[in-house]
Amino acid sequence: MAPVNLNRLIGVLCLTLLTQLSFSQLAIAAATLPPALSDRLSRELDAGNPVDLIIEYDDAEIETVTKTMRSRLAKRRDNDEIRAYKVQKYKALKDQVDLPIRRPEIEDLQSYSHLPMGFKRFKSKAALEAFIARTGVKAVHINEKMHLVSTQNFSLINQPLSYKLGKQGAGTSVVVIDNGVDYTKADFGSCTGIASPSSCKVIASLDQVTSNLFTGIRQAATNHNHGTNVAATVLGVAPASKIISFNVFDTVARAYPNDIIAAIDWGIHNQGTYNIASINLSLGGSDKFASPCNNDWSASAISRAKNAGISVVVAAGNGGYNDGLSSPACAPDAVSVGAVYDNNLGAITWGTGCTDTTTAADQVVCFSNSASFLKILAPGVNITSAGITLSGTSQAAPHVAGAIAVLRSAFPSEDATQLQDRLTNSRVPRVTDPRNHLSFPRLDLLQALASIPTNNHFDSASALPNTNNSGSISSSSILATKESDEPNHAGNIGGQSVWWKWTAPASGQLSIDTHDSNYDTLLAVYTGTAVNSLSNITSNDNDDFGGGNSSVLLQVQAGQKYNIAVDGADGAAGFLQLNWRLDPLANANLSVSISGPAAITLGTSQPYLISVNNTGPQAATNVVATTTLPTGATFVSSNANCAVTSNIVNCLLGTLGVNSPVSVTMQVQWNSIGSNTQLLASVSSDLPDSTQVNNAASMPVAISASSEMGDGPTLPEWGMIFMMALMIAIGRQAQLRSLKPNRPMQSKGKGR
Repeated sequence: MAPVNLNRLIGVLCLTLLTQLSFSQLAIAAATLPPALSDRLSRELDAGNPVDLIIEYDDAEIETVTKTMRSRLAKRRDNDEIRAYKVQKYKALKDQVDLPIRRPEIEDLQSYSHLPMGFKRFKSKAALEAFIARTGVKAVHINEKMHLVSTQNFSLINQPLSYKLGKQGAGTSVVVIDNGVDYTKADFGSCTGIASPSSCKVIASLDQVTSNLFTGIRQAATNHNHGTNVAATVLGVAPASKIISFNVFDTVARAYPNDIIAAIDWGIHNQGTYNIASINLSLGGSDKFASPCNNDWSASAISRAKNAGISVVVAAGNGGYNDGLSSPACAPDAVSVGAVYDNNLGAITWGTGCTDTTTAADQVVCFSNSASFLKILAPGVNITSAGITLSGTSQAAPHVAGAIAVLRSAFPSEDATQLQDRLTNSRVPRVTDPRNHLSFPRLDLLQALASIPTNNHFDSASALPNTNNSGSISSSSILATKESDEPNHAGNIGGQSVWWKWTAPASGQLSIDTHDSNYDTLLAVYTGTAVNSLSNITSNDNDDFGGGNSSVLLQVQAGQKYNIAVDGADGAAGFLQLNWRLDPLANANLSVSISGPAAITLGTSQPYLISVNNTGPQAATNVVATTTLPTGATFVSSNANCAVTSNIVNCLLGTLGVNSPVSVTMQVQWNSIGSNTQLLASVSSDLPDSTQVNNAASMPVAISASSEMGDGPTLPEWGMIFMMALMIAIGRQAQLRSLKPNRPMQSKGKGR
């Protein structure tokens, strides 16, 4: 008898059922047909050999009900109650489909209690045809072989900064479905056994490798390098998370969907027990999907995991496609991950046959599959974890799986969709793939963690602990804002400020800095109770440590509340490290000296140098150099910030470090001088001074000798000269009169 074409048989069967099925039921039956039911299945069934297939049941009604339950219970993801309901309904659905057609030619191999899926063996063509005709059967899928997708860092994704923020995935776990984990590696806590000792980060390790008809008896893989590298990469991003390892590969590096589904089903079942945040699948098939694969075996399993609060992260594949992804990365709800370089490695030719003639950070690797529905990019080249170095989208995916664990720990009330949205929000960097000119988000953990800081406003300032005299906190100013009536801190407009409040437990010197922050900070300290009426105590933009960091020193009083603002220069924002230290016993040793012309000429301006030093042991704050001018002397100018009140000149010198002398040059106009005239200088600061004797200095001032000899006549001398000249003039007139002859007097009247 000629071989029967199974596709044709199923098509005829569907037509004969037309009168028995509604339109929606017909659509369900038609959906059971893979795009091309393989010739291999036809040959096997025609020859009387059984075939193993993945069954997907139609759970649309169950999903509708559980969506309503989530809304009623105000749950963002399936809780224990909803999961229990689904287990009950899935069993009822499967029984409704399976029991009426139970026959020896259909054998149950695996039934996944937390998924609307099963794995069955069909021993005849008639049995298969009868089964797929059942209402409630959504699809059947060929159990195709999967393979590992490795081709043979953390700073790029801002993990070190997130680590400093304390965002490390505590209280979460990640399921790694791969080829097993060598948990004895130090990266996993030097485990002596599963979850032993308590430092061991691998809390479960299971082999899920079943035999099948095509390959015969299979043994679980014993080479765990790939899975070990992947799991350790997860922990590199989320060091406080835990690992659950599933080995689904056999000794010849083959894995099949039925075992992967079983592992996903286990994850859903145990989500609440281990707070499973993500499942990592660094594996895939060989086929290319140019659009999301709604009809693939992976779509339903990954979707149901997402409903349970688990993000399924999948390597995009290393086929070098620029218009498609492999399965299961193609699943609509999969978090598919492509690979980028994290630095310049020069030209590289990959075993897949592609070459990158140049390389740079954030460059898409030529082997990385790409398509319009790719979700995200992450580092995937030369990733060394647990002492193993590998490259591929396999290595990119666990960066994202670990990031989701960090996000779940930081935002426990958010569902999988919200956490995934954080990975792709508008703040994260985007990278363009030159092969298809499509732009994709690249993992940035710090940006994904960002939310409006709780201490965004003055009135919601966070309290710094004051039980100890020092401390350090990590925070973020990303998404912070500036209030409309807020002052410009350190004289810069800023724009993304955060606030702290601190009450001094004792009097002393307080130092505050933003060292180790990753952006250009502004730091200011105020007193006051309202943001629009603050008194500035001190502020700083950039200090001597560089990197745009800031620091201030101030003397504080016990019981006084201080308001601390940190902003970003010109609106910058980022990771913030705030450090403070109070020294109640701080003191300094200030000294002052004065030098300049001791012999002066009246009517002239003379320069004087006031020199100030501090020999410590602490830096002195609010240092003031005071000069007292004698009567007849007037302040003209200075190279320092000086204020004059009557004959007192106060020059503000700010903070004076240890052995960092500073000088003030002052011009003084001398108009008169008395006996024992002196210039007096003194220095003071906020700090107690251990030695007061050198806090004051003086120098005598007198008229110069040349001035006394008449180099410039004084007013009394001009008076004497004037009197002498007048006397000489009078004497001269008298002498002239005595020399004239006597003449008769004449009448002024008319003559007769």
